[in-house]
Amino acid sequence: MGALFDPALAKMEAGTPVFGPVSFQGYLLENGLAGKNTAQHISVDSMRSLAPELHAARTMVFRLGSPGGERHTHFSLARCVSGWGDYFLLDQEVFAEAKPQLFIPPVSLRQLFAFTLLPKFTETSLVNLAVASGLLSHVLKLDDPAMPSAPATGQGTYSFTFTPHEQLDVAWFHSKGQVEIDAAIIAKRGGEETLFVVEAKVGDELDSLAKHMLLYPALALRDGIPEYMPLVPVYIRVLRRQEGLHFYIAECSLTRTPGGVASIAGLVPKLVSHHVLLGFNRA
Repeated sequence: MGALFDPALAKMEAGTPVFGPVSFQGYLLENGLAGKNTAQHISVDSMRSLAPELHAARTMVFRLGSPGGERHTHFSLARCVSGWGDYFLLDQEVFAEAKPQLFIPPVSLRQLFAFTLLPKFTETSLVNLAVASGLLSHVLKLDDPAMPSAPATGQGTYSFTFTPHEQLDVAWFHSKGQVEIDAAIIAKRGGEETLFVVEAKVGDELDSLAKHMLLYPALALRDGIPEYMPLVPVYIRVLRRQEGLHFYIAECSLTRTPGGVASIAGLVPKLVSHHVLLGFNRA
C-alpha cells in the first residue's frame, strides 16, 4: 500500500496544480485508507509535520472545514509555485537579517513579577509577556506604549474564502472550520485604530510556520471589523536560551487577488526584528 496522499498526487500528475476540495474521510474510504486520524494528517503547522510524500512532491495540504450538509472535514492540496516560501514562513530566511538587540522593559518589576513565577511558558504566556514588558508595543511602533494587559484569545468556527496562490486559478471556501487565535490586540498606530492578529511559537531552535496558521485567524476576524480598519498579521517565534528569551518578530502584509480573495502566498514578512529579554529563561 502506498503513502496516504499518493492517490491524490497521482491525479495531480496529469498537470493540475491542485486537488480537491474533498471530504478527507470520503477520500480515505475511496482509496482503502480508512482509520486515519483527520487532524493528524491535514492540520499542518510547520514543514516538519508535512507528510513525506507531500514534501517530495512540493505540495501543501489545507484543512477547509465542513461544508453545509457535510459531516466530515474537507481538504485540498496545492503545489508550490515559487518554492516552500509560498506556504511557509521559513525562519532561517525570514529572520536572516534580523540582528539581536537587548530589550530592557520600561515598566516596573511589579508588572512582570508574576511571569518569573511561571514554571513553564506557553505561547499565550509569552505573548502576554511581550505585551506586559512593552516589547510588542516597541516593535510595532504603537502610538501609546500601553497595551491591553491581556490580549483577546480563543477559538471558534469561522468561514471565509482564500486562494493558496494568486497565480493559481482557484478559490477555496473554508466552511465553519476550527480556527485558534493566539492573540488579537487593538491599538493605535499612526493615529489609526489597528487590529493586530498574533500567532506565536516557542522552542529551542528556529523552525517554520505554515502561513495559514496566521492567515486563517486574520481572515476569521476580518469580517468583525470595518473594512477601512487596518489589520496586521504578526508572527512571533520565541527561542529559549540560558540568558533569557529571544523574540523573533515578523510583521506581515496581506495581499489579495484583483477579485479581492486573500492569498496564502501573499502573506509575506514586511518588518522583522530580534530582541532579547534577559532573565526569563523558564523551560
